[in-house]
Amino acid sequence: MSRPGLFRRLPRLPETWRAPAAIVLIAALAGAGAWLWRAHDRQMEARLLAAPMDKVASDKALVRYASGKARPLFARYCASCHGADMKGKAGTGAPSLTDHVWLYGGGVYRIDRDILYGLRSGRQRANDLTEMPAFGQRGQLSEGEIRNVVQYVLQLAGRPADATAAQEGAAVYAGHAACYDCHTGDGRGNIDYGATDLTANVWDYGGDPKSLYDSIYYGRHGIMPAWIGKLSLTQIRALAVYVNAASQR
Repeated sequence: MSRPGLFRRLPRLPETWRAPAAIVLIAALAGAGAWLWRAHDRQMEARLLAAPMDKVASDKALVRYASGKARPLFARYCASCHGADMKGKAGTGAPSLTDHVWLYGGGVYRIDRDILYGLRSGRQRANDLTEMPAFGQRGQLSEGEIRNVVQYVLQLAGRPADATAAQEGAAVYAGHAACYDCHTGDGRGNIDYGATDLTANVWDYGGDPKSLYDSIYYGRHGIMPAWIGKLSLTQIRALAVYVNAASQR
């Protein structure tokens, strides 16, 4: 008589038990996967918040993580102004986020701060030092002077312009209009004030002669809302990294 083995084959589960057992196994595996994903997400979130903001853009893993987190947030909260393609909307003055031109300077830190506190949002830490004055409405410049300044601005941007009118506009720019006080003498703007670089040929409200005329005549007072308290710090940081990455493509 043969000796029984140390381990005997387990009996097969009855047919009626197999489906419930499979469901339990799948649920257990799914639960383990979800737990691992949450643990990974918490780890990446901690890294994103702890990383120096001048270094995070060079960390490819963090940029991928932040971009994945930010895309649905951008679509929900930001695209209505900046466009689903992130190229801005001249009608509202929302800037394109896909170029290297920034009113207040780019980089993750600057973008993060602007999302947190907004621009002219009424928050204490918001950027609201200056705005584009309404030179025409206030009677500071005549319509003819504004048209001449428009030609000078077109010239600064490297676009076709009436040379005579541009010369007269340059005198107004450097004279009683004092445009240089914000946009600087060479027209390259000032990120401390959020004054547009007139040489970059990038325009939030449109760069055609009529739009430029309207900007000078009526002024501009664009507002970006503050998202602090509406989005978490992680969400805001993720958006800042995502937008910064979009401007570097």
